[in-house]
Amino acid sequence: MENKEEVIENISIKNTGIKIDKAEFQLVVGKRLAEIRSAINPKLSQVRLANYTNLNQNIIQRIETGGGTIDNLLVMLNFYLNEDYNLNYILAKDNSVFPEKLRPQDKVENINDYFELPE
Repeated sequence: MENKEEVIENISIKNTGIKIDKAEFQLVVGKRLAEIRSAINPKLSQVRLANYTNLNQNIIQRIETGGGTIDNLLVMLNFYLNEDYNLNYILAKDNSVFPEKLRPQDKVENINDYFELPE
């Protein structure tokens, strides 16, 4: 059995043998979040985003540069999901097959339903 640190550093995906380096993944996701934030008009600064998410500007900066905690990342992802951004676009290793924004048919009326599992 792998030790906990090995599992955290190299995340295995569905037993396919594909491994993702944690630091690389965080950098990619952070860069995408920064690009999305910068493209929003009127300009969404880190300070304004911090106010919307009840985080602080330092936390936003850390996440956008590949650091931060999973809890704060989830808060940011939830914000962007509420703004109709596609989490697949943000999180997928190769996001070129996903649109940046959700299509109308992919949107849910109640954001909490997005996380509901089918019965």
